[in-house]
Parts: sequence; structure tokens; C-alpha cells
Amino acid sequence: MMQQAQLKLDNLKALNPLGKLTDEQLVLLASRAHTRHFKKRSLVLERGSADHHEYFLLAGTVVLEASDGRKAMVEAGSERARSALAHLQPRQYNVLAASDCEFLVVAEEVLAQLLKEAPSASYHGESRAAGGDANYELLMDFYADLKNNQFKLPSVPDIAFRIKDLIDKDCSSAEDIAKVVGADPAMVVKIIRACNSPLYRGFSEVESCRDAVVRLGMETTRQLVTIFSMRELFKTKRKELQAAMEDVWQRSRHVAAIAYVLAEITPGLNKDHALLAGLIHDIGAVPVICYAESYVDLWADEKNLREAIGELKGELGSTLLEHWGFVDNLIEVVNHSEDWLYESGHDKPNYADLVIVAKMHTLIGKPGQKDLPPFNSIPAFQKLANGGLTPQKSLKVLVEARHKIDEVLNLLGPDYRVAV
Repeated sequence: MMQQAQLKLDNLKALNPLGKLTDEQLVLLASRAHTRHFKKRSLVLERGSADHHEYFLLAGTVVLEASDGRKAMVEAGSERARSALAHLQPRQYNVLAASDCEFLVVAEEVLAQLLKEAPSASYHGESRAAGGDANYELLMDFYADLKNNQFKLPSVPDIAFRIKDLIDKDCSSAEDIAKVVGADPAMVVKIIRACNSPLYRGFSEVESCRDAVVRLGMETTRQLVTIFSMRELFKTKRKELQAAMEDVWQRSRHVAAIAYVLAEITPGLNKDHALLAGLIHDIGAVPVICYAESYVDLWADEKNLREAIGELKGELGSTLLEHWGFVDNLIEVVNHSEDWLYESGHDKPNYADLVIVAKMHTLIGKPGQKDLPPFNSIPAFQKLANGGLTPQKSLKVLVEARHKIDEVLNLLGPDYRVAV
């Protein structure tokens, strides 16, 4: 039985997807769950295993080790610890205790049943209309297929992974990076074009990949390679889903462009990382749309698809980024990009705060957005305001930076038409 301190509902609600459950369901879940303790250096979960239980980290620190040698440290209370660790089965990671650890362990079937019985909510937090139960069944089917490896998550493009791996090695040089980029002629063109764009241009134009990497720097090169690679994921094989995928891409481009501009005037935030954060904030919608290709109940009904995307994109987005080895502050972005009341607990703004404000700017004046909260009531905006940003100034900045926003949009490519 869990200790009383661990039975606090607020603690359980902070875990994903336990926050979807009612208070009564959480009490029931706690009665059916148990805690497990692991000593430092012990193996918590083994890669390739499948015990049909979810492990939530309550205390301590663990290391996730992938088959390719990539490692990620997860600390209790962090953004990554909000979700069950290594929850795809067979498990994709070894989980090793870096300190004495405590886990909440829940049987998959128990959690699935409670989620199925939980009051479901639509994208805007309103009750579902008639037929909502059927919609929720679709979501649970998707979740079950994902858990059982019946649906494969998209892989990060190879070149982005190779560049990241190289830069993580302290001994890598600009020549090493240029060789990897040079193996992809299309990427070479994009990197040189970016380097010669008004956003990064020097006193003279560069003509070689190596010179572009030297001017941009290895970290900016990595960001840009990842950004250009991400675009290739926004594809669908079914023409009926073309508009949905294109809509996600266009919204992501505009949020990214505004995040880039706002980061330039926000102390402590990197504009290139902000660009990537904006571009991937809705990345969880991509696997939902891909899943819908073979699920007529989703692709034939725009409302069903919209609800499925809204319900699943946060969890799927964080799962994708964890699978790709992305940093925690980007996982935080996909988990909270539409959480207007998101509060990180820190005084300084982070990338999730930045993307929330950028996204609100893109929604102003759009149909169906009359209920958006005032800027001054949003914690994320208040943190950016500490750096001198006000509602009036932010709008003024974006108007004055219209040309720069257009340059960023041009950098990300023209209006995207998804391949059918």
C-alpha cells in the first residue's frame, strides 16, 4: 500500500495520463497500484522486456540507456518523469537506478480501464456530444496499438541523428560535420542558403558546406539540420488527410517564426532553439494523422480526427521526442504548448513559456478564439514581461519584425504541399 504522502491527489494528477482521471478514480488506482524501491546501480527495467506494467518515478534519479548507446538522465519531479518510463513494450530502454529510487507501479489493464471510464473532454475542455464514447474508443485503440508496437512511431531522419551524435563528441570539428551534411546534397543546399540568408549572413556569401558550418557554428548547424529534417515528417499517403497535415505544418511554421523573433528580445533564450521549439510544438499530431490513414472512422470525419489530435498529441509528442533523444526543455514544450495557465515554478521564462506566447499571437483574430484569456493573465506572458515585454510592445515588435518573420518562414520553406 502506498504511504499517505504518496496518496495526495495533486501528486498523482501531475502524472501523465493520470491527470485525466477523477479524484475517485485516482483513489481507486492508488489502492490497486504499489510502490517498488530500487537501490542505486540496480536494473529497474530491461530493454526488450514486457511485463505489462507502467512505472512512474516518484523519487530518485534514473538513467535511460538505448540500444545505440544513447543515455538520458531522468530525475523525479522533472518534465520527463511526468510520464511512465520506457512505457512502449517491449521496452526500448534499459532503466538503471542512478540513486536509490521509488516507483509507482500500475498494471496496464487497470490504467486502461480507468482511462476508458474517465469523463472524456474535447480539445477545448468541453463535454463531448453524442457519439463521444465511440470517439474515445478510437483513442484507446490507438493507445493500445502504440503500446503493443502495432503502430510504429516516425524515426528522426538519419542525418539529424548523425549530426547530433557527432556534436555530442567533444573531438568533432567543422570538417567532420560538413562531411556528414555533404552526403545529403539537398541538405547542403539548405544549409548554404540559410547561411546566406538575412538571418545569418556575414560580410560575404559562402559557397561551400564547410564554410557555412564554420560561419554558423556547430550548434546552430545542428539546430538547422534538425529543423530542415523535421519538415520531411509532415507527410501523409492519403489525400483525404492532406489538409490536416498541411494545417499542422503551417501552424507550426508560424509559431516557430514568432518564437524566433520573441527569443531575440528575451534574455536567456536562444533564437535557434526557440525556432526548433516552435516547429515541434505540435509534432505529436503527425503520428495521429499517419495512424488515421488506415482508420476510416478517423480520416472520414474531421471532428473525430480533430478530437483525436487534441487528445493525443501532447503524450505522443513527448514520446516521440524521448524516443529521438531530444532535450527535456523541448519535451516540456510539447506537453504544455496549449496550457495557457502553465506554470514552470521558475521566475525566468523557458521555451514552453515562449511557445505559449507565440502560439497565442498566431491565434489572435482567428475564428473560434474569442475565449482566449487576456495576455496579462497568462503566467508565461508575465515571465516574458519581466524582460520588458508588454502586450502593446509584443504586438509592436511583431509588426516591426514582419520582414524577419517572413525571412524565417522563407527559411523553413514555402507553403508546404504534402506528397500523396
